[in-house]
Amino acid sequence: MKRLSKAMCMAIAGIITSSVAFTGCSSKNKAEGAKKADTSKKVELSMYLIGSPAKDYDEVLSKFNEKARKDLNATVKVNWISFGDFGTKYPLVLSSGEPIDLIYTATWLNFYQQAQKGAFKPLEEIGPKYAPKSFAAEPKQALQQATVNGHIYALPRNYTAYNTYGIIVRGDLMKKYGIKQISTLDDYGKYLDAVVKNDKNMDPTGMFSTQTPIDGLYFFNKNLYPLSGDVATQSPFWVDATDKTGKIVNIVDSPDMPAFLQKMKEWSDKGYWTKSVLSNKDDKMLQNGKAASYIHNMDTWVTNYMLHPEYDLQYVNFVKPVYAQPYIQDAMAIPTSAKNPERALMLLEKLRTDQSYYNLLTYGIKGKHYDITKDNQLKPLDQEGFQQEGYCSWGYRDTNFRKDLVGSPKNLKDFRQNLKDNAVDNIYTSFNLNTDPVKNEYASVLNVMQQYYLPLKLGYVDPVKGLATLKEKLKQAGVEKVQAEFQKQLDEFVKNNNK
Repeated sequence: MKRLSKAMCMAIAGIITSSVAFTGCSSKNKAEGAKKADTSKKVELSMYLIGSPAKDYDEVLSKFNEKARKDLNATVKVNWISFGDFGTKYPLVLSSGEPIDLIYTATWLNFYQQAQKGAFKPLEEIGPKYAPKSFAAEPKQALQQATVNGHIYALPRNYTAYNTYGIIVRGDLMKKYGIKQISTLDDYGKYLDAVVKNDKNMDPTGMFSTQTPIDGLYFFNKNLYPLSGDVATQSPFWVDATDKTGKIVNIVDSPDMPAFLQKMKEWSDKGYWTKSVLSNKDDKMLQNGKAASYIHNMDTWVTNYMLHPEYDLQYVNFVKPVYAQPYIQDAMAIPTSAKNPERALMLLEKLRTDQSYYNLLTYGIKGKHYDITKDNQLKPLDQEGFQQEGYCSWGYRDTNFRKDLVGSPKNLKDFRQNLKDNAVDNIYTSFNLNTDPVKNEYASVLNVMQQYYLPLKLGYVDPVKGLATLKEKLKQAGVEKVQAEFQKQLDEFVKNNNK
């Protein structure tokens, strides 16, 4: 990255915008900035992550804290928000005023909306001082994506991943049912039907309250990309990833919606998922042998494959076309309630630049939970004690530290190469909504989608009457005003990015 003089660095401090890349100061100045950090007072940092801890997580964290205490005069207390509760608990934690020094954030956790609400501290001034190497190493696009209203509110992962959203199915069950291939939604339906008829005690789809992504399979396969950055927000606004004009598609008004809802009603009536999905908190049905499939990304496929090689898990990606995920898909932020933001950034710097720190919270304890092979692969030793990359280490994922795992799916290398070879540019991954002009209406729209769209897409209500009710409720909530505002923003974005 291009270097600037100290004077110029000082001049640009605090005025980084989404159209201006962050540029680091000299190595000498970075060292001077780090030296000035006051670590005389011992602190305990509070960090929030998504998921649940490993059996040996406390032991791993103890080792981690030994290092942090020695290097930074700090320790870390990790608090967890389960996948079954993140939809409600995550925003409540951020708005509670509880002192939190670090928190995982992502598009699917409504990063942009939370940033606009003032949930996070701006980092453009303190970030380069207390985490200089991490900020200097960030790709230009990553910092652009972390910028909201002229301020950088998170440190995204430094890792390029490709968008995968599809189904994880059990190859052993496919063989049992005589199903040779699954590549379409209808193929998946045949698999689910076989599960219902042959394994009545198994949940066919493995969906739970905050993970009801059956519609994502359908609309991602139609070239669509959610403007919110993630399908989990239940926003109705999408855009064709291949259409450079940037015309917003409201999926509720899509010509495809009636047929999709009819199919979902049929699937629901056939028992492809239970009637209690929206109250179910069990996010581990696949790995515990209770579910025959799961709708998620490639990383989840790899993790579960290694836990249960006997399942011969297969993965089908429904995203079309393939494109690089936004960097802000995974990131770490400092809430406004943080008592120790400087020390939190210094800890992030360690996680991002010191592999011994990274390995502990990502892979566990060497010799107990993993080992490194001669070809630099990571060999898991005790997945029950600590499952590699299984505990929300994604926010500080770094391409220089990440290792392939021994025991991964045999076709993983070819799968990744295929993603890379076929990836296309999707400019919309760098677009972020400013919801402020219509924040009340947009909140009402999302509430309507939660209340009426969720049961509708799961086939719990009549598809024709339910869709009519949904449209009427959205109209009352101000969906037209919201769409007009978002279209205005998207038009401006397209004008500036299609050059």
